[in-house]
Formats: sequence, structure tokens, C-alpha cells
Amino acid sequence: MTLSFSTAELRPNAHLVRLDGALNAVTYQGFEKEIQSLLDSGATLIVLDLKSLVFLGSTGIRSLLQAFKTLRARGGNLRTLQVQKPIQDVFDLVQLFPASQAFADKADLQRFLDATK
Repeated sequence: MTLSFSTAELRPNAHLVRLDGALNAVTYQGFEKEIQSLLDSGATLIVLDLKSLVFLGSTGIRSLLQAFKTLRARGGNLRTLQVQKPIQDVFDLVQLFPASQAFADKADLQRFLDATK
């Protein structure tokens, strides 16, 4: 299975990354490269739109954890949007990205962005 992604700027230093497919041992390198590019550009908020992520392997979990830790160390944040139940179950199992901190939909994300200008 493959992974495709697209990135959009939400506001300066805040980006939305849409993932489509599987984040696993075969696809993680492209994801990590994209995240590193955003970090190098000064991103302090990265929101992962996981509506179309259908599989998350252990290497993908490691990549997400690494991105989370790097952003946190820089005073930033990595958040999730539109997480499907099977993926949220994995997050719950490994205690990463609690459902209570995920954006349920784009309107929820927009309210957050408006409140944190």
C-alpha cells in the first residue's frame, strides 16, 4: 500500500498535512522528509488530517512520535484531525494523541485557529 500526502499552510508556521493510504515501514521516509521540511521552515503547529489514513504500522507510529517530540521540544505542537476509529484505537493503545485532543472536523480546527491567533 502507498502513502500520498499534501500540505497546506493554515497560517504562518502552522500547516495541515493530509495523509492518504498507509504509514508504515515502506512509506515512512517520505512522510518524515515532509515533516522535516516543515520543521526546517519554522513550523510550530502541524495538524495531521488522518481521514484517509487506512493503516498505521509500528514504523509509522515511531515517525509520528518523533515528530511529536521534536515539535514539543521546540515549543510547538502536533495535532490530529478527522482520525478514523481504527487509527484512534492504535493511538489509544500506545497512548499517543488522545482522542480528547483531536480535532473532530475542519470546523473544530478553525475554532482552535481563531482562538489562538
